[in-house]
Amino acid sequence: MKSALSLAAAALLLGGCVSESTPQYSLSSNEQGIFHSANAGRPIPVGRIKGMDEQQLRATFGMPALDRKDAATRVLRYQSDACSLFVYLSNDRAEYADAYDLKLRRLLNTDQCAGSVAAQRRA
Repeated sequence: MKSALSLAAAALLLGGCVSESTPQYSLSSNEQGIFHSANAGRPIPVGRIKGMDEQQLRATFGMPALDRKDAATRVLRYQSDACSLFVYLSNDRAEYADAYDLKLRRLLNTDQCAGSVAAQRRA
């Protein structure tokens, strides 16, 4: 009986040592992203990206790291050492672009991200 009590006490003590870890980042967080690039290039305004076709996007940013189609919208993801640039196409033309840092926090300056992606474009 004494060993059973010892085992139960040990289980309770060890159970108290376990804790849940919180995620280091979240897509739903309002935390602002941080942009830091070894090769930032020159910022490219989102207004200049809007209206580009696939050939113009490839000439500017290289090959996308991801090409996904959801219903009528196509999403291209481009990557640099500092960020991910998402370009949303509709009717084969860029309609919108947004950017996230490496921890998937939204960047306020999408233009900077676009510039670094262009400077580091993938062949």
